[in-house]
Amino acid sequence: MRGIFSTAMCRPGFAAKLFIGLVAAGALFVDVAAAAEGNEGSVNAATGLSDLTLSNFFTAGWGEPYVHREREDGTPDMALLKVTTNFLERELRLDYARTVDVKHSRFQDTDFARALIAYGLDRRIMLEAITNYQWNTPRTGAGASGAGGGLLTRFQLVDTELSSYSFQVSANEPNRSIGQTQTSIQYALAGFNDLYPLLGLARVGLYYSVVYESLLGNHAKGARESDIAYDISLAKTWTPYRTPVFGNFTTFLEALATTDLDGSNRGHTVATLTPGVRFWFYPKNSIIAGVDVPVSHPLPFDKVYRVTYILNF
Repeated sequence: MRGIFSTAMCRPGFAAKLFIGLVAAGALFVDVAAAAEGNEGSVNAATGLSDLTLSNFFTAGWGEPYVHREREDGTPDMALLKVTTNFLERELRLDYARTVDVKHSRFQDTDFARALIAYGLDRRIMLEAITNYQWNTPRTGAGASGAGGGLLTRFQLVDTELSSYSFQVSANEPNRSIGQTQTSIQYALAGFNDLYPLLGLARVGLYYSVVYESLLGNHAKGARESDIAYDISLAKTWTPYRTPVFGNFTTFLEALATTDLDGSNRGHTVATLTPGVRFWFYPKNSIIAGVDVPVSHPLPFDKVYRVTYILNF
């Protein structure tokens, strides 16, 4: 089974076609849900929030007080480890990742830490500031470490009881201390659907995103200048939010693939599966943990261990 999955995911067009199919299905699902709920601009009686859609993008949400739609009685929509988040946030997020046994590199292991502050200005737009630091452990000789950072803007395209979509653009400076020379500009589309109305799966959410990256600046001959990443994730929530220590305890599985669009390795795809958990140990305070397992060949690394802390405010 692993071999079949790896072969399929390594075809550059396979995951892209799968993602396009999911987006199309998700868009259809939004239309069906909106029709079932009535007028797209109507106010949901349970939450008191009006629906945000593409049809009212320029007329609704702008200037309205920021609020994160709570779905305590339904399927909660949450940030995971790798899939691009589909809603606006006000949060402090701290990420740590350790990559073990990096292949075809002079570095044995890497440790990566990131801190960000995201602030939703209203129901349509969010700004985010990011800083990070990476340590590279060499196989022999001296190591290398250094800091980087970036800025991000996210727009809420759709926000209803059953679906959420966002678009974002971000810019990240190169971490020159570890040999990076290119500025990364990324454009991302992310979505979420509650699978209960569609498939009868209680508190199960489908997440997906596609990210196009353009790398600008001086680079070595044959280095890539653009790539595309696509993620499909499923999450199941087992406990209510008010459960002590393990509020909204959620297990999830993320499938992410990244394909080089140019350079000497054009068409090369790295694919990983990431099982993980998220829970709220105290109101507005949560932990996410997971492990990246590579499923494409040749293996790019052995494992990536991830842990994240999020404080919502």
